[in-house]
Amino acid sequence: MHRLLPLLSMPLVIIAGAQSTAAARHMPTQTKTQAEVNVLHAIARKSHTWRMPGLVNARTHLLTDNTEAVCHGLGGRRAGNSYARFVCVVRPHVHRGRQGLYVSYRVLSKNRFELRFLAYRRR
Repeated sequence: MHRLLPLLSMPLVIIAGAQSTAAARHMPTQTKTQAEVNVLHAIARKSHTWRMPGLVNARTHLLTDNTEAVCHGLGGRRAGNSYARFVCVVRPHVHRGRQGLYVSYRVLSKNRFELRFLAYRRR
């Protein structure tokens, strides 16, 4: 009887481990393309609070022509080639070195996201 006790407890350990990995799978994620589109929309809306010469037209408060957002996923890649966090740079298409606005992008539930200003490099 004492020999069967470890064998009976083994399936419980496997089931408990499967539940924790299933919960991790439900973390909200987005693709790189969706993150880049969201960043451009947010920067255009927030342009009056962040002064960014070269990215935003001071007269119209719109992004200048040929402005692009490039995002890189952080952490492990999830199903569907998506991530939960990104580091993005918004810059003109023709740019120098590391020029641009750097932001961190975190995916929230219900297709929401959070942007945090990291740095703005003019040259």
